[in-house]
Amino acid sequence: MLASLKFSRIVFVASIAASIAYIASYALWINAGVTLSISIRATLQMAAERPGLWGIGYLLQAVAFILWALAPVAIGNKFRATAPGLSQFVVVIGGFGFAWRALTDFARAGSMEYLGQMYASNDPLLRALAEQMAAWTQLWTFGAVWEFMGNGLAFGAFPFVVGLLFVAARKRNLGWGVALLGGLAAISFVGTAIYYLTGIRAGIDLILTPGIIALVTAPLWLAWFAWLADRET
Repeated sequence: MLASLKFSRIVFVASIAASIAYIASYALWINAGVTLSISIRATLQMAAERPGLWGIGYLLQAVAFILWALAPVAIGNKFRATAPGLSQFVVVIGGFGFAWRALTDFARAGSMEYLGQMYASNDPLLRALAEQMAAWTQLWTFGAVWEFMGNGLAFGAFPFVVGLLFVAARKRNLGWGVALLGGLAAISFVGTAIYYLTGIRAGIDLILTPGIIALVTAPLWLAWFAWLADRET
């Protein structure tokens, strides 16, 4: 039985496990009262008052992205005979995007827990340092800008190239539809990253909407990609 187990079937099961971990991380945060507009100070307060909240949440997301990184490989294998160049490109883009996000979440899991301990100190200087380091971490090193760029690759560029693979496989309507949605998500994430860099607030809600939709629906369409890779292989 194990000898006959297909790689594509393993990827499909892994995508379901990834979806469970991904949803569990948001369930944990929402239950704690976390919102999209949470401030740096509130983030540190939660890290100080509830040790493990951010660490466990980010670790769950990191595990989800590692498992999802198998999907580009399975998709590439399925379409290798149809479009060799695009199938290799989708592995590179998707694999790099999901690996980027996993590394980002691993780093944030440790950094936010450490900064939360600093913030819990009674020393005003340590608390101020924790706030400054958290602001830098959330914006530059592991947060906003780099997270949005990673999302742009994993949830935008990856489905865009998968859509092109569908077109090459003569599934034109489906392919162009997936490519369009992936392209909109990629533009959304890149545009939001530029917003963080420049501080431009005009139209940010509109720009961010396609990206939010891609994030919310990711467990569904990634499982669908994995299922398609498992079909007839």
